Amino acid sequence: MGINQKKQRHGFSLLELMIVIMIIGLLAAVAVPIFNRNVYTAKKAEGYAMLGSIRSQLYIYYGEWGDYPIVNKKDYVIGASWNDIKPGELSGVYFSDSSFYYKCRDGVKYEIIASKKTTFLEKDLKLKHDGTFKD
Repeated sequence: MGINQKKQRHGFSLLELMIVIMIIGLLAAVAVPIFNRNVYTAKKAEGYAMLGSIRSQLYIYYGEWGDYPIVNKKDYVIGASWNDIKPGELSGVYFSDSSFYYKCRDGVKYEIIASKKTTFLEKDLKLKHDGTFKD
């Protein structure tokens, strides 16, 4: 071997590995909050869609009877006499049949609630009689 020949390097230096680890860490620090926000948005969208299905059942009831079913306290939607929603039809990725409650005291103003207890949401999703969502 001659004096001017260089040794061949095998592998990465510690500095190169540290730079790669820092880049991966930065990418993860940016990606995780975005992912969490998207999951929460998906939960809310699924909840709103299911609340809309329940509202459709209430419209059908109102069309037949002229008022909304009166329930003095929160009552489960599934098993109620006023709808045709069967067990399992309101189950989704984030929600189940037991996630939804209904209340109406006067036959005019109602509220449908997707409970935060069963959905891991920050707060309840609510659909009011005037069609507005509240979360």
